Amino acid sequence: MRPQQIIYNIRKPCTDCYIVAMHALLQDESGVEIFTDSGILLHHIIFFNRGRPDLVCPRMAGERFYGGGNERWTRRWNSGGPWGYKIDEGDEWDIVVELMSDADVDTTVQIVVRYEIVSATSTAGRDYRGVTAAWLDLTGCGNADVDVKSTSEAFEYRTPDWISPIEGEIVDVAGHMHDGGLYMTGYRNGHAICTSAQIYDNQVSEQHIVAAGVCKEAGKVRKGDVLWADAMYDPHEHKLWMHEGEPDPVMGSMGVYIGLAH
Repeated sequence: MRPQQIIYNIRKPCTDCYIVAMHALLQDESGVEIFTDSGILLHHIIFFNRGRPDLVCPRMAGERFYGGGNERWTRRWNSGGPWGYKIDEGDEWDIVVELMSDADVDTTVQIVVRYEIVSATSTAGRDYRGVTAAWLDLTGCGNADVDVKSTSEAFEYRTPDWISPIEGEIVDVAGHMHDGGLYMTGYRNGHAICTSAQIYDNQVSEQHIVAAGVCKEAGKVRKGDVLWADAMYDPHEHKLWMHEGEPDPVMGSMGVYIGLAH
């Protein structure tokens, strides 16, 4: 395992524009994409915009606008309308990243991020509106890792409640988990808005999460609405990630992207 690392002041793909889709992956030194059969995993990656406060945890170092792991999802925000993540001139980005490997040898890899963008001053871009993300984490605003409750039986965690201070359209929802995870379900005022199932690679001896379900157009959120999520793990069905004979801590982080009216 490579310890979690913060990389400051990463390059933005554009300014005065909207990111409408975003995807993070790993490549080897020759530029070939690395998958789970290599034994190397993108454990998690989180993008922060220091130019704006985080919606759920305003004391964090910035707004979390993209996060994920080995599911390597493409987060697309314009599939149901003219939504995108707005990038302004003064925005400054950092990332937190952690890599993991089954191998006993050092390997050099590259983190690659692909964007699809729309200029805010283009004909299409003038119709676009911004999205912001509400990240529902099992620990609230603390360290995102939680202990494994059992190495043989199913267990569940729930995030703290979050009361929305904004209103808008829920355009995209998905949950990030670690190996052993089955699904995350997000709720608004007690009603489920999305169940994000974790998908495993069944073609290799060591099964790892390779994709996660994404929900689109999950309704509206209004000021005062209460949102939370729960995460279900089952080590009997899918093996936990082990490190030096002990189970690695697990995560449950659901990103709820809200399209703003203005």
